Amino acid sequence: MIILGISDSIESHACIIKDGELIAAISEERLSRKKSDAGYPRNAINKVLAIAKISSSQIDLVALAGYSNGLFQSIYKPIATFSVENWIEQNENYWKPKLIDNKKLSPLDDYLYWEKKRPELKKNPYYEFVKLAKKNPTKTHAKIFNEIRKKVISKQLDINIDKIKVFRHELCHQMYGYFSQQQRKKNSLILTLEGGGDDSSATISVVNSSGKIVEKYKTNAAMVGRLYRYVTLFLGMKPGQHEYKVMGLAPYGQAYHGVKSLEHFRKYNKIKGHKILKTNNFKDVYYSTREKLHGQRFDGVAWGLQVYTEEFLEKWTLNCIKKFKHKNIILSGGVAQNIKAVKILAEHKKISSVWTGPISGDGSLGIGAAWIASKKLDKKFKVKGLTNIYLGTKIADNEIVKTINRYCKNFEVRKNIPNKTIAKWIANGLIIARCKDRMEFGQRALGNRSILADPRDVSSVEKINSKIKYRDFWMPFTPSMTFEGCKKILINPNNIYSPYMTMAFDLKKGYAEKIPAVIHSADKSTRPQMLKKEVNPDYYNLIIEFEKISGLPVLLNTSFNLHGDAIVENSLQAIKTFLKSDLDVLVLNNYSIIRRLKK
Repeated sequence: MIILGISDSIESHACIIKDGELIAAISEERLSRKKSDAGYPRNAINKVLAIAKISSSQIDLVALAGYSNGLFQSIYKPIATFSVENWIEQNENYWKPKLIDNKKLSPLDDYLYWEKKRPELKKNPYYEFVKLAKKNPTKTHAKIFNEIRKKVISKQLDINIDKIKVFRHELCHQMYGYFSQQQRKKNSLILTLEGGGDDSSATISVVNSSGKIVEKYKTNAAMVGRLYRYVTLFLGMKPGQHEYKVMGLAPYGQAYHGVKSLEHFRKYNKIKGHKILKTNNFKDVYYSTREKLHGQRFDGVAWGLQVYTEEFLEKWTLNCIKKFKHKNIILSGGVAQNIKAVKILAEHKKISSVWTGPISGDGSLGIGAAWIASKKLDKKFKVKGLTNIYLGTKIADNEIVKTINRYCKNFEVRKNIPNKTIAKWIANGLIIARCKDRMEFGQRALGNRSILADPRDVSSVEKINSKIKYRDFWMPFTPSMTFEGCKKILINPNNIYSPYMTMAFDLKKGYAEKIPAVIHSADKSTRPQMLKKEVNPDYYNLIIEFEKISGLPVLLNTSFNLHGDAIVENSLQAIKTFLKSDLDVLVLNNYSIIRRLKK
């Protein structure tokens, strides 16, 4: 049984599931090079078929995530293409007139405003939908949109349109949350929380003893995801991309500067038992925040928003536990990517376990859809779940040689450098890019498309920020740790297993001083990749070799890309990123391209 999963929402992507096993997955952004790309993932579809060595005629079913996914937003792609100024412009020309001035505007009106500025939108694969939407009432647009989506997929793959099924956005989140677990637990609660889906912004589902997911509650009143989006804009950063920067900034704030912001955010929702109620205190988020918090310090605003998010998630989760009598928590949807809020739950005495999968936002919907389709086709079939995140492309050696010969004539190139030597280079202060084996799926580089450095050396942070990544000064870097080393280093009372950098932890006494380059300098927490040897043996061995030198089973690991770019996918992107930055060495499969070997 072969299923192609597709999502055309934010971080659009495609995946292949064969006999229940996820064997290939890639985001469109890695191929289009547009960060957070959305819309029809034509390139990703072609790529996963090639990775899996499957022809379209072999596909049993195409699983398409979400009934609406923003409709027109899949064409003009605001999260991938908008500047901060564009977001403000959209609020001025669409959301303010619609929400505050009560003008009768539809998403089509919003789209047409941008089409005038961007005539290239008429070349989009879904543009036929726009033509039909102009002629039909708004209430029919979602139905028309799904017909066009199926038509586009059918044409590309040359398959019968009846083989294409669409699944509800929220159900895709629920399915992904459950089956992405490394240690799958029944008798669990799945909580989804996000800016918005097909019909809700929050759901509660129970996983019973037989593993069946039953939704018990949904609401579109939950505002925390929308708050994070538009407060990100209020702080001068890009919604949909830079929420993590607001989260990283929050620990630098204090109650003294943030209490007014916290009080403001508390006014959007009330939690009554397991239910989330909207207060209707404000007509919108962006303008209400701008009016009420004008003149407040930026770090105080971030602090207030993060504290509110943590309060909200903790109270709602505990109320859900009380109502439904399950203490194993699975979080999915965009808000589940808030690692500091998840940390509160992971440490809580009333919670037995917490899980949030890698890319728990819309960037995993296609996988959830494919798993739903697996169960639909065969109710007795056992989904194997997410056993491996290295699901992307592997660079061929002949491609590497051609690229090196063209671009690297002025650099020393060595072959088959052992991990022992690379670990020594890192321990001597060099910054190493590692681009090897199959690419990771999702937002986190987990060793195969990574920039690596010595976690003991804070000066490496400055070098990476100023000459390679150009990151915001307040953002911390993350570590890769051996699974065994995590037990020595992290405070983890509930023995949470977090292999994908989805949770934050405090450190045991003395370790903040030992690995200062991979902790948040304000709250001293860290967001590790817990790496087991069988998951990535070669990368694991590199960490072990570094441990032999330093006594620490840890490497600083950040994604191999320049700020604002997607993570590199092929040898040309890797080498061009190397040339544009000040990396010391690029390890490209078994080739090492050397700029310098002395710090």
